[in-house]
Amino acid sequence: MSEIANTPRSDHETRHHALVENLVAELRPVRRLWPISARLGLWTALEICVLIFLIRHGGRTDLAQQLRNPWYIFGVAGFAATGVIGAALALRAAVPGREPRATEIGLLMVLAVASALLLLRQPVDANVPLGNFIDTGLPCALGIAIFAALPWLALLWAVRRGAPLTAGLDGALIGAAAFLFSFALMRVNCPIDDGLHLFVWHFLPALAGTALSACAGIAFLRRRVRR
Repeated sequence: MSEIANTPRSDHETRHHALVENLVAELRPVRRLWPISARLGLWTALEICVLIFLIRHGGRTDLAQQLRNPWYIFGVAGFAATGVIGAALALRAAVPGREPRATEIGLLMVLAVASALLLLRQPVDANVPLGNFIDTGLPCALGIAIFAALPWLALLWAVRRGAPLTAGLDGALIGAAAFLFSFALMRVNCPIDDGLHLFVWHFLPALAGTALSACAGIAFLRRRVRR
C-alpha cells in the first residue's frame, strides 16, 4: 500500500527534476537587452532615414503642395503613428508579463481603421482602364513590401532576442509596425492619390503583410522545448 501511495509523488519528482535539468541544459549566456525605449528609438530612426531619402529622391513632385493639405498629413501621420505604436507593443511583448492588454490592441486597431477611413476622402477615377490600373498598382504593392522588409527584419530580430510568449500576436504586431509605416512611406513616394488605387495597391498589401507576419511569428518566435 505504501508503495502505491508513493508512486504518484515519485513520478512528479522525476518529471520535475527532468524539467529542471532540461531548462538548465538550454541556458546560454546572453547580453542584457537594451531598454525598450532605446530599441524603439533605433527602429524609428531607421524609418525616418527611409522617409528622408524618399522626400529627397521619391517620385512625388507635388509633395510640397500636399504638405499644405491637412487631410494628407493626417493620413500619412496616422499610419506612421500606428506603425510606431505597433513596434512599441511588439518590443514590450517580448518581456514576459508585459504583453499588450486588450484595450491597447483595441486602440491600435481603432487608429489603423481611422487612418484607413481617411482614404474615403480621396476621389476615385472609374474610367481608368483595367490594364493601366494593374500596371501602375503592382509597383506600389511591391514597394510596400520593399520598404517594410528591413524594418520588419530588424524588429523581428529585436523581439526574438527577448522571450516572447504569444508568438502569433507578436508577429502580427511586428507586421503592423513595418507594413503600416510602409504605407505612410509609399504615400510620400507614390504620386497617385486615387482612392481605389490606394486601397487596393497600398492598404490591402499592408494588411496581407501583417497577416503573413503573424504566421511568420508563429514559425520563428515560438519557443521550442526539447523533450
